[in-house]
Amino acid sequence: MKQTKWFPRVGCDKGFTLVELLVVISVIALLLGIMIPVLSAARGKAQTIVCASNLRNYGLALPMYAQDNSNKSPFMVSWLYSQATIQKGVTDRKCPKECRWHYDKDVPDGSLWPYLKNKNVNLCPTYRSYALVSKCGYSGHSKATPFNPIYSYAMNWHLGFDWVSYLGGQKVSVDGQLTSITWAYELTTKISIVNRPAQCFSFTEENPWVTGQRIGDAPKWYSHVALNDNALWLNANAGSSTFPNDATDNFATYHNVTGSRKNEGKANVAFVDGHVSTVKGLAGYDAYMEYGRPYSGHNKIRVNGTPIW
Repeated sequence: MKQTKWFPRVGCDKGFTLVELLVVISVIALLLGIMIPVLSAARGKAQTIVCASNLRNYGLALPMYAQDNSNKSPFMVSWLYSQATIQKGVTDRKCPKECRWHYDKDVPDGSLWPYLKNKNVNLCPTYRSYALVSKCGYSGHSKATPFNPIYSYAMNWHLGFDWVSYLGGQKVSVDGQLTSITWAYELTTKISIVNRPAQCFSFTEENPWVTGQRIGDAPKWYSHVALNDNALWLNANAGSSTFPNDATDNFATYHNVTGSRKNEGKANVAFVDGHVSTVKGLAGYDAYMEYGRPYSGHNKIRVNGTPIW
């Protein structure tokens, strides 16, 4: 009878020791600690690029609109949604103007929409992430209104508004009510009179929250108002030693920064000449002087010899 040989099993019954398991777990935890911030930063940079790319579409749409509309810019309130659609949301008590940025039941029908025609370019994914946490803080907002952020960009109020016509005081009847001719006919600034096209912004991002004093801003505030419409007002009213807080709206602050310092970051900004930059905004009146005024002397507009700002 042939005898079968038995060979010893080397190491087959030997498992990991507790020390070895702890070492492996520690190495994995260390790698995760290194990789998660790196991946998060990479994701943030990718979102910033997407947001900047969206604004480039706006930079292209603006001159096309101007070419078809006597060289004028779109009206700062109704470039994405018409005034009629905005007002209908208010009248129906479904969408107060201050919260329209997340009301997804109306189809965009504003003056610039035919030149964009893509809902996907109107929302920065970084804004969406913050907005889902911040919600809409407006007191008249109904919790029954679906919450789905759909846009995050706003137009330069000073570019999309004709102050000269507005200050002329002429009014017309709209639906039986007298209203400013500027609002009724959506009179705006001509692109040709913008003598600071590389410095005057056309569209940018806003925060879904109010931003107070950032590092280096004191005693001024950065903004007193979160995104609440399609127009961004950089305050043309200079502050004083008594009332230094001349901020109203302002650029977003959430790019290129960690979440814990979300007020210290930057915004993507499209300028009238079409280029897009990532900018850390200025506080209050300084922001208007640097980025808001479409032409030199805009800050000196007067009514009967008296400055309006």
